[in-house]
Amino acid sequence: MKNVNSKEVSVLVSGPFNEPFDYVLEDKNTNLSIGQIVLVPFGKRKIVGIIIGDGTKTIPETKLKTVLQVYDLEPIPKPSIELMNFLASWYCVFKGLVLKMILSPIEAITSPDFEKVYESNFLNKNEIKEIDKIKITKKRKLVLDFLLNLDIGKSQNDIIKQTGVSKAILKDMTKKKLVQEKKVYKTLNLDSHFLKNSKENKKNYDFLNLEQKFAVDRINDSIIKTKSDCFLLDGVPGSGKTETYFETVRTCLDQGRQSLILLPEIVLTPDWEKRFFQKFSFAPLVWNSEITKKKKKKIWLSALNGTAGVIVGARSALMIPISNLGLIIVDEEHEQAFKQEENIRYNARDMAIYRSSRSSAPIVLASATPSLETFQNAKSGKYIHLTLPKRATGATLPHIKLIDLSTHPAGKGKWLSPLLVCKIESKLNNKEQSLLFLNRRGYAPLSICNSCGDKIKCVNCDTWLVEHRSKNILVCHHCGYSRTFENVCKKCGVEGQIKACGPGVERIEEEIKETFPQARLIVLSSDTMNNHKILNQTVEKIKNNKVDIVIGTQMIAKGHDFPNLKLVGIVDSDVGLSGGDLRASERTFQVLQQVSGRSGRHSKKEEDKGVVLIQTYDSKNPIINAIAKNNRNEFFDKELKSRQHANMPPYGRLASIILSSRLERKLETFSTELLKVAPFFKNVKIFGPAPAPIYFLRGRFRRRFLIKSDKNVNIQDVILNWTRKINTPNHIKLTIDIDPFSFM
Repeated sequence: MKNVNSKEVSVLVSGPFNEPFDYVLEDKNTNLSIGQIVLVPFGKRKIVGIIIGDGTKTIPETKLKTVLQVYDLEPIPKPSIELMNFLASWYCVFKGLVLKMILSPIEAITSPDFEKVYESNFLNKNEIKEIDKIKITKKRKLVLDFLLNLDIGKSQNDIIKQTGVSKAILKDMTKKKLVQEKKVYKTLNLDSHFLKNSKENKKNYDFLNLEQKFAVDRINDSIIKTKSDCFLLDGVPGSGKTETYFETVRTCLDQGRQSLILLPEIVLTPDWEKRFFQKFSFAPLVWNSEITKKKKKKIWLSALNGTAGVIVGARSALMIPISNLGLIIVDEEHEQAFKQEENIRYNARDMAIYRSSRSSAPIVLASATPSLETFQNAKSGKYIHLTLPKRATGATLPHIKLIDLSTHPAGKGKWLSPLLVCKIESKLNNKEQSLLFLNRRGYAPLSICNSCGDKIKCVNCDTWLVEHRSKNILVCHHCGYSRTFENVCKKCGVEGQIKACGPGVERIEEEIKETFPQARLIVLSSDTMNNHKILNQTVEKIKNNKVDIVIGTQMIAKGHDFPNLKLVGIVDSDVGLSGGDLRASERTFQVLQQVSGRSGRHSKKEEDKGVVLIQTYDSKNPIINAIAKNNRNEFFDKELKSRQHANMPPYGRLASIILSSRLERKLETFSTELLKVAPFFKNVKIFGPAPAPIYFLRGRFRRRFLIKSDKNVNIQDVILNWTRKINTPNHIKLTIDIDPFSFM
C-alpha cells in the first residue's frame, strides 16, 4: 500500500459523504499508509475514517483540525478501497456509507478486545543455557523452551495451558526481561493446524468424477497463477458442486491465501458448515446477522491481519476487509438474496466479481440454474463455463410428470390432486420420504369476509394479511405488522364469516394430517425454523429417516441432500408465473428446477429413480414444460431471445427511481416536477412516474420511474444529472436502484 508522506492527510469519513476532508497529523514523523484507520473530529462529533492520500493543500494548515487517533491496525487493503469506490459509483451511493459497511462492526476498531502475548528474548538454546548461571527455575525454563522456536508470540492463556505456569510467573519473567510482553488485538486463528497438514492431501480427490476433476484443476490453475478468472460452475442438482469447490478452497489455503464463500441465506449454513468440517477438520469463520458482536469483532480483525483462512457468510461478508484474498465462491449465484433491497442497494454477486478482479483472485459462480446474465456471459466466453452434467452419486435424474388440475382436480376444500395423494401413499408404504413444496408461508394468503367481501389488509401496507392459524394471528409479510385473528369483520361487524382463501404450508399440513394421520410430518419454513439449532435438528431427523413427509417453502429447495427422499410434489407451480416483472418466469423456473432436484439424489436403478409431480392449471406453459422435459437450456434460449427482442438485461440496462413519502399529495406533486426536468437521450427511455405495484408500504406512499437504455449508455450519469436538477424536499425519500431485481 502506498505511503502517505505529508503531514496533511486526506480522510474519507464514515457517513453520507463522497469527498474526503483534510486534517493534520500531530506527529509529522508518523509513517502512515493509504487505508490507515483514524479517528477525527467532525463538527461536535468524533468519527472514524480512513486516510486516502496526502492533503489537498487548499486550506491553510493553521485552520485544519488534528487527527485525534491513528488506530494500531493494518490499513484497509487496496482492493477493499477500490471496491468501495466502484460500488459507490455504480449504484449512485455515497462512498462514506459504503466505507461504513466496510468498517462494521465499528467496535472492532474503537473498542477491540486485547490479550497479552509473550515472546522470548533469547534466540537459541545456547543463550538460555548461559542464563542458567543465574539459576532460573524449572518453570521459567519451561516457558523459554516453549517460546524458543515460535515465529510469533503466544498468548498468556496458551502458555499457561501448555506449561502450567501462573500469571505471576509470566509477570516476573517480564520484569526480569526474560520475555517481552505485548498487548495485541484478539483475533481468531482457527485454520493454522489445517495449513500445516493440508499439503499431505494435495490433489487427493480420486472420489470426484472426471468433470469434477477437470473443474478443480482448471480453477486451481488460476489460484496458483493468481489470475482473476471468473468461472461458472454449472451442474445439475446433486452434481457435487460443493465438493468440487471445496477442493479449490484447499488449494487456496495451501497457497497461504484466504477464501471468501458467499451463501445466499443463513439457513443454508448449518448443513454446509457440517460438510465443511467433515472435509477440513476445522470450522470456517461464519459471518451473518445471528452471530454476536463480540464474534464479529474477532472475525473482522482476523480477516484484516490475514489469520482467517476461510470466511463464509451472506452478502454483507463481501465488505469484510480481507487482506490476502485468494479465492471467492458465490454459491447459488442466481439467488435474489444477493441483491440488497434496503438502504444501500447493491448486488453482492456482481460486486464480488469486481472484487476478485482487484484482488488477483479467481471467482467461482456456482449454480444448477444460473441467472440469465451469468448464463449469457458464459455463453459469450466472458466467463469460463465448467459443467457438471451428472449427479455425483451416479444417480439418474428424476422422472417428472405434470398433473393437470383441470382434469385431475383436488377434492372440495382440498389442495392435493388424488394422483399426488396416491403417490404419497405409495412412498409411505415403501418407507420412502416425500416432499411437498409450496412457496407460501402460513395457513392462507388471503382472508375475506363472506358477508361483505372485505379483504383483510395491513394497516401499513397495500397488502393482504396472511393467516397463521398455528399462532392464531394475521401477519403482514412486508412490514411485520400482526394482530390476533378474530372471526369478526371489522367493516360490517358480522361474526363467523371470515373465510381463508388459498393454501399456505400450514393448510397443506392440515390436509396431510387428515389424509395420513400416522405419517411423521414436518414443516420447514422461516416461521417454524427460526434458529440454527432447530433447523440443524430437523435436517438431521430427515436425513436419519425419522420423517415421512416434509412440507416446505423455498428454504427447502436448495442445498439439502436427503438420501431417502424419492418424491417431490409441487403443490402450486403456477405461483409466480404472473409476477408482472422481468424476472418472474426466470425465478419460477429456477425454484421449481431446484426443488425438483431434491428427488432421488441417491437412486441408481431405473426402477428406483426419483419422481417429481407438478400440479398446474397451465400444462401448456413453456416454463412448466421445460421443467417437465428437464430441458433447461431450451427455456434459457427462449427467454434470452425474448429479452434480446425487448432490449432487456442482459442486452439492455434498467434502473429505477423510487420516490416515497408519508404525504401522498406532495409525493404526486414532486413526481410531476421531477418528470418535467427529465432528460431526453436517443437510447434512453423513461417510464412513469407510476404508482408502485405495492403503492402503500410501511406507512409510506410510493411512486416509481423505470429507466431503460442501451447497454453502452452510462445510465448512472443520466440519473445523477437528472435528479440534481431539482431539490428533493425532506419529506421525500429518493432512492436509485441500478439493475433492479424487484419491481414492487
